[in-house]
Amino acid sequence: MSNDPRKGKPSVRGKRNAAPTSLKSTIGLDEAFELFFNAKKAEGIRESTLTKEYIPNWRYFRNWLSTAYPHAGLVDISASVIREYVNRISTRSKFEDAPHRLQESITLSPYTVALRLRTLRTIFNFLSRENIIPDSPVTTIKQPRFDEEDKETFTDEQLRKLLAAPDRDTFAGLRDHTLMLVLADSGLRIQEALRLTTEYLDVKARCFHLPAWMNKNRKPRIVPISSEVLREVTALLTENKMHFDTEYLFISNYGDPLKADHFRKRLKVHAKTAGIDKVCNIHPHAFRAYFCTNFLLGGGDLFSLQRIVAHSSIETTRRYMRVNDENIRQQHANFSPITKLGMTRIGRIRGKQ
Repeated sequence: MSNDPRKGKPSVRGKRNAAPTSLKSTIGLDEAFELFFNAKKAEGIRESTLTKEYIPNWRYFRNWLSTAYPHAGLVDISASVIREYVNRISTRSKFEDAPHRLQESITLSPYTVALRLRTLRTIFNFLSRENIIPDSPVTTIKQPRFDEEDKETFTDEQLRKLLAAPDRDTFAGLRDHTLMLVLADSGLRIQEALRLTTEYLDVKARCFHLPAWMNKNRKPRIVPISSEVLREVTALLTENKMHFDTEYLFISNYGDPLKADHFRKRLKVHAKTAGIDKVCNIHPHAFRAYFCTNFLLGGGDLFSLQRIVAHSSIETTRRYMRVNDENIRQQHANFSPITKLGMTRIGRIRGKQ
Protein backbone atom coordinates (compact mmCIF):
# COMPACT_ATOMS: atom_id res chain seq x y z
CA MET A 1 0.00 0.00 0.00
CA SER A 2 1.52 3.32 -1.06
CA ASN A 3 1.78 6.34 1.24
CA ASP A 4 -0.73 9.11 0.74
CA PRO A 5 1.32 12.14 -0.50
CA ARG A 6 -1.31 14.53 0.89
CA LYS A 7 -0.22 13.81 4.47
CA GLY A 8 3.02 15.70 4.00
CA LYS A 9 6.02 15.64 6.36
CA PRO A 10 5.66 15.09 10.14
CA SER A 11 5.36 18.31 12.20
CA VAL A 12 8.40 19.32 14.26
CA ARG A 13 6.73 22.35 15.84
CA GLY A 14 7.68 22.76 19.51
CA LYS A 15 10.37 20.07 19.35
CA ARG A 16 13.45 21.91 18.09
CA ASN A 17 14.32 23.78 21.28
CA ALA A 18 13.74 20.96 23.72
CA ALA A 19 16.82 20.08 25.81
CA PRO A 20 18.27 16.63 25.11
CA THR A 21 17.13 14.04 27.65
CA SER A 22 20.72 12.94 28.19
CA LEU A 23 21.74 16.48 29.19
CA LYS A 24 18.93 16.75 31.76
CA SER A 25 19.77 13.45 33.35
CA THR A 26 23.58 13.70 33.43
CA ILE A 27 24.37 17.33 34.25
CA GLY A 28 25.68 17.84 37.78
CA LEU A 29 25.00 20.59 40.29
CA ASP A 30 28.31 22.36 39.81
CA GLU A 31 28.09 22.01 36.02
CA ALA A 32 24.67 23.63 36.16
CA PHE A 33 26.07 26.51 38.23
CA GLU A 34 28.90 26.95 35.73
CA LEU A 35 26.36 27.26 32.91
CA PHE A 36 24.47 29.86 34.95
CA PHE A 37 27.64 31.76 35.87
CA ASN A 38 28.88 31.95 32.27
CA ALA A 39 25.47 33.09 31.05
CA LYS A 40 25.32 35.90 33.62
CA LYS A 41 28.86 36.92 32.80
CA ALA A 42 27.90 37.13 29.12
CA GLU A 43 24.94 39.33 30.11
CA GLY A 44 27.35 41.85 31.61
CA ILE A 45 26.49 41.33 35.28
CA ARG A 46 28.96 43.20 37.48
CA GLU A 47 32.05 41.31 38.61
CA SER A 48 31.26 42.12 42.24
CA THR A 49 27.82 40.46 41.91
CA LEU A 50 29.36 37.39 40.28
CA THR A 51 32.20 36.93 42.75
CA LYS A 52 30.77 38.34 46.00
CA GLU A 53 27.16 37.18 45.70
CA TYR A 54 26.62 34.31 43.28
CA ILE A 55 29.78 32.29 44.00
CA PRO A 56 29.80 32.44 47.84
CA ASN A 57 26.03 31.97 48.18
CA TRP A 58 26.14 28.92 45.92
CA ARG A 59 29.10 27.58 47.92
CA TYR A 60 27.16 27.95 51.19
CA PHE A 61 24.26 25.98 49.71
CA ARG A 62 26.54 23.25 48.32
CA ASN A 63 28.38 22.88 51.64
CA TRP A 64 25.08 22.38 53.47
CA LEU A 65 23.76 20.04 50.79
CA SER A 66 26.88 17.84 50.90
CA THR A 67 26.19 17.22 54.61
CA ALA A 68 22.39 17.03 54.61
CA TYR A 69 21.97 15.19 51.28
CA PRO A 70 25.42 13.94 50.20
CA HIS A 71 24.10 11.98 47.18
CA ALA A 72 21.63 14.57 45.90
CA GLY A 73 21.74 15.53 42.23
CA LEU A 74 20.24 18.43 40.34
CA VAL A 75 16.86 16.73 39.87
CA ASP A 76 16.69 15.95 43.62
CA ILE A 77 16.53 19.63 44.63
CA SER A 78 12.91 20.22 45.59
CA ALA A 79 11.02 23.00 47.34
CA SER A 80 11.20 21.07 50.61
CA VAL A 81 15.00 20.86 50.33
CA ILE A 82 15.23 24.63 49.74
CA ARG A 83 12.94 25.33 52.71
CA GLU A 84 15.01 23.06 54.93
CA TYR A 85 18.14 24.99 53.90
CA VAL A 86 16.48 28.36 54.62
CA ASN A 87 15.34 27.15 58.05
CA ARG A 88 18.86 25.96 58.81
CA ILE A 89 20.64 29.17 57.92
CA SER A 90 17.98 31.22 59.72
CA THR A 91 18.99 29.64 63.03
CA ARG A 92 22.70 28.99 62.56
CA SER A 93 25.30 30.97 64.48
CA LYS A 94 27.25 33.67 62.76
CA PHE A 95 30.71 32.63 61.51
CA GLU A 96 29.88 28.97 62.18
CA ASP A 97 32.32 27.98 59.45
CA ALA A 98 35.12 29.95 61.13
CA PRO A 99 35.50 28.67 64.74
CA HIS A 100 37.99 31.41 65.68
CA ARG A 101 35.29 34.04 64.86
CA LEU A 102 32.26 32.06 66.04
CA GLN A 103 29.56 34.10 67.79
CA GLU A 104 27.12 31.55 69.17
CA SER A 105 24.60 34.08 70.46
CA ILE A 106 24.35 35.89 67.10
CA THR A 107 22.57 34.36 64.11
CA LEU A 108 22.73 35.37 60.47
CA SER A 109 20.77 38.53 59.81
CA PRO A 110 17.40 38.24 58.03
CA TYR A 111 18.89 40.29 55.18
CA THR A 112 21.65 37.70 54.69
CA VAL A 113 19.13 34.84 54.67
CA ALA A 114 16.96 36.70 52.13
CA LEU A 115 19.99 37.40 49.92
CA ARG A 116 21.04 33.74 49.88
CA LEU A 117 17.54 32.63 48.97
CA ARG A 118 17.36 35.28 46.26
CA THR A 119 20.56 33.91 44.73
CA LEU A 120 19.14 30.38 44.66
CA ARG A 121 15.96 31.73 43.09
CA THR A 122 17.95 33.42 40.34
CA ILE A 123 19.98 30.26 39.65
CA PHE A 124 17.13 27.75 39.56
CA ASN A 125 14.83 30.05 37.59
CA PHE A 126 17.58 30.34 34.98
CA LEU A 127 18.02 26.55 34.84
CA SER A 128 14.27 26.14 34.38
CA ARG A 129 14.10 28.70 31.56
CA GLU A 130 16.99 26.93 29.83
CA ASN A 131 15.11 23.59 30.07
CA ILE A 132 17.94 22.11 32.12
CA ILE A 133 15.42 21.26 34.85
CA PRO A 134 11.67 20.85 34.27
CA ASP A 135 10.58 23.31 36.98
CA SER A 136 12.26 25.65 39.42
CA PRO A 137 12.05 24.36 43.03
CA VAL A 138 11.98 27.95 44.29
CA THR A 139 8.84 29.03 42.41
CA THR A 140 6.46 28.45 45.33
CA ILE A 141 8.85 29.69 48.03
CA LYS A 142 8.26 33.21 49.28
CA GLN A 143 11.00 35.51 50.50
CA PRO A 144 11.24 35.38 54.32
CA ARG A 145 9.48 38.20 56.13
CA PHE A 146 11.26 40.16 58.84
CA ASP A 147 10.81 43.29 60.88
CA GLU A 148 12.36 46.37 59.31
CA GLU A 149 14.74 48.26 61.55
CA ASP A 150 15.53 51.95 61.55
CA LYS A 151 18.63 52.93 59.61
CA GLU A 152 21.53 52.99 62.04
CA THR A 153 23.24 56.35 62.30
CA PHE A 154 24.53 58.76 64.91
CA THR A 155 23.65 62.16 66.35
CA ASP A 156 25.23 65.50 65.45
CA GLU A 157 27.12 65.52 68.76
CA GLN A 158 28.46 62.01 68.19
CA LEU A 159 29.65 63.02 64.73
CA ARG A 160 31.43 66.08 66.15
CA LYS A 161 33.27 63.87 68.64
CA LEU A 162 34.16 61.37 65.92
CA LEU A 163 35.51 64.08 63.60
CA ALA A 164 37.64 65.46 66.44
CA ALA A 165 39.21 62.06 67.19
CA PRO A 166 41.82 61.72 64.39
CA ASP A 167 45.18 63.43 64.92
CA ARG A 168 45.27 65.78 61.94
CA ASP A 169 48.95 66.49 62.49
CA THR A 170 49.57 63.05 60.98
CA PHE A 171 48.88 62.10 57.36
CA ALA A 172 46.59 59.20 58.32
CA GLY A 173 44.65 61.40 60.73
CA LEU A 174 44.17 64.13 58.12
CA ARG A 175 43.05 61.55 55.56
CA ASP A 176 40.58 59.85 57.93
CA HIS A 177 39.10 63.18 59.00
CA THR A 178 38.63 64.25 55.37
CA LEU A 179 37.14 60.93 54.35
CA MET A 180 34.60 61.07 57.20
CA LEU A 181 33.63 64.59 56.11
CA VAL A 182 33.15 63.48 52.50
CA LEU A 183 31.03 60.48 53.51
CA ALA A 184 28.82 62.54 55.83
CA ASP A 185 28.44 65.42 53.36
CA SER A 186 27.80 63.44 50.17
CA GLY A 187 26.20 60.12 51.11
CA LEU A 188 28.76 58.25 49.03
CA ARG A 189 29.19 54.51 49.58
CA ILE A 190 32.62 53.69 50.99
CA GLN A 191 33.76 51.91 47.80
CA GLU A 192 32.65 54.88 45.70
CA ALA A 193 34.60 57.30 47.91
CA LEU A 194 37.76 55.18 47.82
CA ARG A 195 37.69 55.10 43.99
CA LEU A 196 37.68 58.90 43.75
CA THR A 197 40.53 60.50 41.83
CA THR A 198 41.29 64.09 40.85
CA GLU A 199 39.69 63.33 37.49
CA TYR A 200 36.22 63.21 39.09
CA LEU A 201 36.57 66.36 41.23
CA ASP A 202 35.04 69.55 39.83
CA VAL A 203 36.32 72.37 42.05
CA LYS A 204 34.33 75.15 40.36
CA ALA A 205 31.03 73.27 40.57
CA ARG A 206 31.84 71.88 44.05
CA CYS A 207 30.94 68.31 43.15
CA PHE A 208 32.18 64.92 42.08
CA HIS A 209 31.25 63.63 38.61
CA LEU A 210 30.88 59.87 38.96
CA PRO A 211 30.91 57.85 35.71
CA ALA A 212 28.37 55.10 35.14
CA TRP A 213 30.77 52.23 35.94
CA MET A 214 31.23 53.52 39.50
CA ASN A 215 27.53 53.47 40.36
CA LYS A 216 25.39 50.47 41.30
CA ASN A 217 22.60 51.62 38.97
CA ARG A 218 25.12 52.06 36.10
CA LYS A 219 24.11 55.66 35.48
CA PRO A 220 26.43 58.69 35.72
CA ARG A 221 25.67 61.06 38.55
CA ILE A 222 26.73 64.32 40.15
CA VAL A 223 27.44 64.35 43.89
CA PRO A 224 27.62 67.87 45.38
CA ILE A 225 29.79 68.73 48.39
CA SER A 226 29.88 71.81 50.61
CA SER A 227 32.56 74.49 50.37
CA GLU A 228 33.87 73.46 53.82
CA VAL A 229 34.40 69.87 52.69
CA LEU A 230 35.90 71.00 49.37
CA ARG A 231 38.49 73.00 51.32
CA GLU A 232 39.49 69.90 53.31
CA VAL A 233 39.65 67.78 50.13
CA THR A 234 41.96 70.23 48.35
CA ALA A 235 44.18 70.36 51.46
CA LEU A 236 44.44 66.57 51.43
CA LEU A 237 45.27 66.56 47.71
CA THR A 238 48.08 69.04 48.36
CA GLU A 239 49.41 66.73 51.08
CA ASN A 240 49.16 63.73 48.77
CA LYS A 241 51.19 65.39 46.00
CA MET A 242 53.94 66.38 48.43
CA HIS A 243 54.68 62.73 49.22
CA PHE A 244 53.17 60.49 46.54
CA ASP A 245 52.69 60.27 42.79
CA THR A 246 49.00 59.35 42.68
CA GLU A 247 45.67 60.72 41.50
CA TYR A 248 43.65 58.95 44.20
CA LEU A 249 42.16 61.10 46.93
CA PHE A 250 42.35 58.59 49.74
CA ILE A 251 45.55 56.59 50.00
CA SER A 252 47.49 54.60 52.59
CA ASN A 253 50.72 55.69 54.26
CA TYR A 254 52.55 53.85 51.46
CA GLY A 255 50.78 55.62 48.60
CA ASP A 256 48.43 52.76 47.63
CA PRO A 257 44.66 53.27 47.33
CA LEU A 258 43.08 52.98 50.78
CA LYS A 259 41.21 49.72 51.45
CA ALA A 260 37.71 49.70 52.92
CA ASP A 261 38.60 47.13 55.59
CA HIS A 262 41.53 49.24 56.78
CA PHE A 263 39.29 52.29 57.10
CA ARG A 264 36.71 50.25 59.06
CA LYS A 265 39.39 49.31 61.57
CA ARG A 266 40.51 52.92 61.82
CA LEU A 267 36.91 54.00 62.45
CA LYS A 268 36.67 51.60 65.41
CA VAL A 269 39.79 53.20 66.90
CA HIS A 270 38.46 56.73 66.36
CA ALA A 271 35.09 55.80 67.90
CA LYS A 272 36.87 54.48 70.99
CA THR A 273 38.98 57.63 71.21
CA ALA A 274 35.81 59.73 70.92
CA GLY A 275 34.14 57.69 73.67
CA ILE A 276 31.15 56.70 71.53
CA ASP A 277 32.06 53.07 70.75
CA LYS A 278 29.72 51.79 73.48
CA VAL A 279 26.67 53.85 72.48
CA CYS A 280 26.57 53.39 68.70
CA ASN A 281 27.89 51.02 66.06
CA ILE A 282 30.25 53.03 63.89
CA HIS A 283 30.80 51.77 60.35
CA PRO A 284 31.24 53.51 56.97
CA HIS A 285 27.61 53.07 55.87
CA ALA A 286 26.41 54.93 58.97
CA PHE A 287 27.69 58.15 57.37
CA ARG A 288 25.42 57.50 54.37
CA ALA A 289 22.44 56.98 56.70
CA TYR A 290 23.40 60.19 58.55
CA PHE A 291 23.48 62.17 55.29
CA CYS A 292 20.16 60.79 54.00
CA THR A 293 18.34 61.28 57.30
CA ASN A 294 19.56 64.85 57.80
CA PHE A 295 18.97 65.77 54.15
CA LEU A 296 15.28 64.90 54.58
CA LEU A 297 15.00 66.44 58.06
CA GLY A 298 16.48 69.64 56.67
CA GLY A 299 13.75 69.91 54.05
CA GLY A 300 15.40 68.16 51.10
CA ASP A 301 13.02 66.38 48.75
CA LEU A 302 12.92 62.63 48.27
CA PHE A 303 13.61 62.57 44.53
CA SER A 304 16.69 64.82 44.75
CA LEU A 305 18.07 62.56 47.47
CA GLN A 306 17.44 59.51 45.30
CA ARG A 307 19.49 61.08 42.49
CA ILE A 308 22.35 62.07 44.78
CA VAL A 309 22.77 58.68 46.47
CA ALA A 310 21.83 56.63 43.37
CA HIS A 311 19.08 54.47 44.81
CA SER A 312 17.50 52.31 42.12
CA SER A 313 14.13 52.42 43.92
CA ILE A 314 12.42 55.36 45.59
CA GLU A 315 11.25 52.92 48.28
CA THR A 316 14.86 52.49 49.40
CA THR A 317 15.17 56.26 49.78
CA ARG A 318 11.84 56.47 51.60
CA ARG A 319 13.17 54.30 54.43
CA TYR A 320 15.34 57.20 55.56
CA MET A 321 12.23 59.24 56.31
CA ARG A 322 12.07 57.53 59.70
CA VAL A 323 13.29 60.31 61.96
CA ASN A 324 14.92 59.99 65.36
CA ASP A 325 13.02 60.05 68.67
CA GLU A 326 14.06 63.59 69.58
CA ASN A 327 12.77 64.95 66.28
CA ILE A 328 9.47 63.12 66.79
CA ARG A 329 9.07 64.68 70.26
CA GLN A 330 9.92 68.12 68.88
CA GLN A 331 7.43 67.80 66.04
CA HIS A 332 4.74 66.68 68.47
CA ALA A 333 5.47 69.64 70.76
CA ASN A 334 5.17 72.04 67.81
CA PHE A 335 1.98 70.63 66.32
CA SER A 336 0.08 68.93 69.16
CA PRO A 337 -3.63 69.87 68.87
CA ILE A 338 -3.99 70.03 72.67
CA THR A 339 -0.98 72.33 73.01
CA LYS A 340 -2.56 74.55 70.35
CA LEU A 341 -5.67 74.88 72.54
CA GLY A 342 -3.50 76.48 75.23
CA MET A 343 -4.68 74.40 78.17
CA THR A 344 -3.39 75.27 81.64
CA ARG A 345 -2.19 72.86 84.31
CA ILE A 346 -5.61 72.75 85.94
CA GLY A 347 -7.25 71.72 82.68
CA ARG A 348 -8.74 75.07 81.65
CA ILE A 349 -8.23 76.71 78.30
CA ARG A 350 -6.32 79.99 78.57
CA GLY A 351 -8.47 83.05 78.14
CA LYS A 352 -11.66 81.26 79.21
CA GLN A 353 -13.21 81.14 82.70
